[in-house]
Amino acid sequence: MIAAVFDTLAWALCLALCVPGWRHKPARGLVVVVGIAALLWLPLAGSSLIAALRGLFAGLSVSTLVVLIGLFGARAGWLNVARRERWALAGLFGVGGAAFYPAALGATVIDPYAWGYDAAGLALAAGALGVLAWLAGMRLLGLALVLALPVWRLGLLESVNLWDYLIDVPLALAGLIALVVLAFRSVQGRASTAPASLPGGR
Repeated sequence: MIAAVFDTLAWALCLALCVPGWRHKPARGLVVVVGIAALLWLPLAGSSLIAALRGLFAGLSVSTLVVLIGLFGARAGWLNVARRERWALAGLFGVGGAAFYPAALGATVIDPYAWGYDAAGLALAAGALGVLAWLAGMRLLGLALVLALPVWRLGLLESVNLWDYLIDVPLALAGLIALVVLAFRSVQGRASTAPASLPGGR
């Protein structure tokens, strides 16, 4: 039940971020999240939309929920997620997922997913990276990594593998998409600030 509620909140936040009209209006944003969460549990062909999403993507990670809460807070005007931290989030989860999932599915002779079962080394690495991110001022990234560890240790979600608390397919895909969007905006920004050429100039 905890995992189902966890996934409902994560998906409600994810879908709410796609709804326009509540930027810097946190009360309206919270209403949108609650409304979407309720819709996810409405009966649908003998099941529900949240059951279909959980069946399609399995459970979402703790990192996903933390990042979504951070992005919701930024949209609502409560938090400031700096551009460099957005790059770091997109790079870590996007590039990391692109490297991890093919290997975990057998594309290489190394299976990193197995590391998540006997996970002392992985937990130490994730915790250290989270602390470094926090000290570098990237608090959202630090929390996304560090908070996954106690939730995994307590076994609050359905998986016993630490990787499933750190990353999931939707987070990896969102990271890759975010990298493309950030790169496009960066190019646009440089183009808009470049000095205009004078007619006939070199």
